[in-house]
Amino acid sequence: MIWLSWRQQRTETLIAAVVFAIVVAVVLPTGLHIASVYDDQNIAACLAHPTEACRGNLDNFLVRWDSVVNIVTWFNLVPAVIGILLATPVVLEFERGTYRLAWTQSVTRGRWLAVRLALIGIGALLSGLLLTALMTWWRGPLDDVGSRLQYGFDFEGLVPTAYTFFAAALALAIGVVLRRTGTAIGLAFVVFFVLRIGILGWGREHYQAAVHKSWTTGEGPDLRGAWILSDVRGLRLAGGGAPDPRVIDSCLERSTKRLDSACLAQHHVVEYGGATFQPADRFWTFQAIEAGIFGALTVALVLFAVWWIRKRIN
Repeated sequence: MIWLSWRQQRTETLIAAVVFAIVVAVVLPTGLHIASVYDDQNIAACLAHPTEACRGNLDNFLVRWDSVVNIVTWFNLVPAVIGILLATPVVLEFERGTYRLAWTQSVTRGRWLAVRLALIGIGALLSGLLLTALMTWWRGPLDDVGSRLQYGFDFEGLVPTAYTFFAAALALAIGVVLRRTGTAIGLAFVVFFVLRIGILGWGREHYQAAVHKSWTTGEGPDLRGAWILSDVRGLRLAGGGAPDPRVIDSCLERSTKRLDSACLAQHHVVEYGGATFQPADRFWTFQAIEAGIFGALTVALVLFAVWWIRKRIN
């Protein structure tokens, strides 16, 4: 039974291997280059002692990889692709009716279900962990300089594996009801991304109440690493009112493009602002919450699919 199930899974496994090969082909050389530049520019020392000059280097380091990061963002599709591929052979069996052959032989419906679900689960777990390990390594230098919570969240921690399990369960649940593989794949993709985009755009930032800080002097707190939801900064005269633009221009350091605080103070100009953000140390809390959401949905979908197979399919 296990060998037969594996033979039915071979095509999808080959496609999944090709998908991972594409990911590795992009991630491996660019990751090595990013790590090399990180070491050559001594970014770690800048992070340990963030002087004015270092702040500019850190910002330039992040901006340098924008085009590569934009390409890698498309790898958000990988958990959905892998998960749906893992569920496709089972859906195909129900579309073609070949499941009846197994059920009329010595294999019971319960055993057939257990083996097929186990193979899907093992595949989802291994692929999720592999993608997580690869992307965590690739994003390491970028996370050190930028925000892991804001930009690396979808590729690291617990959620890539949870996404893969959810995609597989979603395709399975839709497939056993419709018994149309193409339709099930299409609907699973749509539902998966609607939910993902909805949580990213409107849900994730509310997992915990955001922190708000305001200041009336200086540049405010260092928010590097935090997920910044809003950041408002400005200049005003100590006694109120707007400062003369010529004063602001005279206090601008041309080399760093930053304002000289001492110069501003001499002209009685103060910096003020306010920021709303999620602190960087909430990364694992948010990971646990989101993985729990997709994990609960996965369990519900699998239980529904098992019930449907047992009660509604003959």
